[in-house]
This record gives sequence, C-alpha cells and structure tokens, in this order.
Amino acid sequence: MLLPTTASIPLLKPGITIAPYQDDVVSATPRFLLAFGDRYFLVSAKARALILTLLGAPANIEELEVGFEAESGQRLPAQYLLALAAKTLPPVLFHDAPDAAREMPFIISLTLLGPRIATRVTACMAWFFTPALALPLVAIFGLLHLFALPLAMDQASSVFTVRESMQLVCLYMLSGLLHELGHTSACRYFKCPHGGIGFGLYYIFPAWYSDVTQAWGLPGRQRAVVDLGGVYFQSIFLIVIDAWALATNSPLAFKLVFIITFTMLFTLNPVFKFDGYWLLSDLSGLHNLHQQVRRSTAALIATMLGKRPAAASTLRGAILYAYSALSVGYLVYFAHFLVSAIARLVGTLADDVTSRLAVLGGTTADPGWGSVVAFGQLCETLLWPLILLLACVFFFDKLRRSLMEIVSIVRSTRAAAPGDTVALEKL
Repeated sequence: MLLPTTASIPLLKPGITIAPYQDDVVSATPRFLLAFGDRYFLVSAKARALILTLLGAPANIEELEVGFEAESGQRLPAQYLLALAAKTLPPVLFHDAPDAAREMPFIISLTLLGPRIATRVTACMAWFFTPALALPLVAIFGLLHLFALPLAMDQASSVFTVRESMQLVCLYMLSGLLHELGHTSACRYFKCPHGGIGFGLYYIFPAWYSDVTQAWGLPGRQRAVVDLGGVYFQSIFLIVIDAWALATNSPLAFKLVFIITFTMLFTLNPVFKFDGYWLLSDLSGLHNLHQQVRRSTAALIATMLGKRPAAASTLRGAILYAYSALSVGYLVYFAHFLVSAIARLVGTLADDVTSRLAVLGGTTADPGWGSVVAFGQLCETLLWPLILLLACVFFFDKLRRSLMEIVSIVRSTRAAAPGDTVALEKL
C-alpha cells in the first residue's frame, strides 16, 4: 500500500470563502455555503474542515492531519483525507485546474442590461418590497384580477391586426423585463448584490433572465421573496392592464391579461427550473431537486430489490417523493402532448408546406411586399414543427440520461435515502 506524500497534498485556488448557510429549515447536520467566483456549493462540516485545512497549505502530512483535527475536532489519517478531497471537491477548486467557463442554462443568451445599469434601475425600485406598500398592492391586484381574468378568458381567442399584434408583443416583452427587475429589485431590497439582465433560449422556451446568484447568501425566506419578486412585479403591471381592460373593454388589454397570467402560472411550475422550482427549493431546504428526484427513485428501487434497508420517514423525504410524483406526472403529460402534436402534424404538414410554397412561387413574377408576406407565412408554418422537433430531442435525451444515472446508482448500491445530506453539492 502506497503511503501519502507531501507532494500528493492538493493546493486550492485563492478566493474561496466559506460561511454558515442561512437556512430557515432546521437541518439535522450543519451546512456551510462555499463561494468561489460565481459558483456556490453547499458543504458538510467535514468537507468545510477539509477545505479550510487545505487553504492553509499544509507543508506535510502531519500538518494536514493536525490542521483537520483543529478544524473538526476529529483526527483522521492523511490517506483518508486525501481520498475524501479527490472524491468530494470539484476540480474547479484545485490550483492546477483551468478556470471553467460559467455554466448557463440557455442554448443562446444575450445580456441587455449590464450589472452597473441594472443596479441603478433597482435602486429606484427596491422600495416596492416595503411590506407597507407590497401588501396593499397585492390586495388591489387580487381584487381587479378577480373581475378581469374571467372576461380575459372569454376573449383569449380574439384575432388582431398586425399593428395590434405588434403592440401585444411589445407589452408582453415589457412584462418579462419587469419580471426580471422584480428579482433583482428584491435582491437590492435585502442589500444583496446582483448582476445584469438578459434574454435567452431555455430549452425551447424564449426567456428573460437575471443574475441573482449572490442571493444564496441570504436566509431561505428572503431567497423566497427574491423568487417571487418577478411575479410580484408582473402583478403590479397587471393592476394597470386590468384597470385598462375593465375601463375600456379593450380586446388587446384582455388578451394581454390572459397571456401574462398564463406566463405567471407557468413560471410558478416547479418541474422546470423556473421560479416555482427555486421557491419550493428555498422553502423546503431541498436543493438540486432534479438530481434528488433521481436519487430518491434509485433509493426506492434499491430498497425494492433488497440492496438497502428502507429509510426512516422524514418531512424532506415526503416532500421529495411528492415532488417526484408531480414531476413524473408532468413528464408523462408532456410526452403525451409531444406525441399527439406530432401525430396531428404528420397528416397536415406536407399539404400546408406545399400550399405555402405555391403561394410563394406565385409571387416571384412580381416580387415585393407580397413575397415577404408569403415567405413569412412559410416560416410560420415550419416554426411549430421545428419547435416540436427540438422539444423531442431535448426531452428524450434528458430522459435517457436520467434513466442511465438511476441505473448506475442502483447498480453501485449508492442510493441515498431521500433528503439525505451529502458532503458537497453544487447550487
């Protein structure tokens, strides 16, 4: 057996900070927040002690063991500590690892408001989160929306002119920008720094985004306010739109009410990594919910196969199993939707494309605005099938990778109990 040497002690990069994790949910074991640049990790007490020891750059094996004992109160052999570092710590923390590019959940993205401009804007909007103002505004929204929404649902299928459609798109985009300003303004209210605001493509969904990663340093309930800040600002915007719709009976205003309300409800959906996902995570104290769903599924299968004993029931475990059931139900619905939509397209797409091409061909003799309109109609016909195709690719690839991970965990009998605390998890 090879004994560890001084040369085998890893060096960590400077700039790593560790602080107690401010969680409003009582945890059986203390957890700590590790920050490195724009990356955040939750670490256990043992992992914290190991990282602090390595940050002290121990000169030899003896210093490594003594330093860890001073931080944790427990003496462990250097061989175990080095194996723990290799297994637990992410490569980005090691001194000899290259700096990895920041991970973004978007296929493409574009920052529209840089951090400096966004900070100036939120300085003027943070006061909306004062409870004395927020509660009356929410009450006014609820009262107006109670009357406006039923009328909006009746006019959801209204047909608009090109000019009205452009107005609708512009106002809807404005509501999206206000949504992100709600998140960043909530950060500003709690004196937490934030980044910029941009627009990107999340899977198949065009979406605004804002950089509020430093909100991990806030307590759980304050993070929940940040999560709800976007919907709150859209509610304030809807007060104006609801009043406009009720006062003028404008079909455009009612259509906007319906679309923004649908968007607000969709963003509160906890299955995808939208606001509802982060809200459930911050209120329950469960993080990386998608990964934990796979772990809980693997744990259940491992228990059924007799590879591990049944875990004791816990509140976090119950929440996780409920979330898992909701996720599976949603994914089954989404798969059914994709299959049904594709089945409908198979019978009509060829005829629709042929018809659009014939119209486009008829305008080539006299090119002009008619050709532009015909080409736009052809693109419109092809857009929905393209979206469905991309959705199928992403959905089934994600399903394949999830099933492979579950099988791998079960085979290695590493299935942890639902809600178990791990040594280190990326946020």
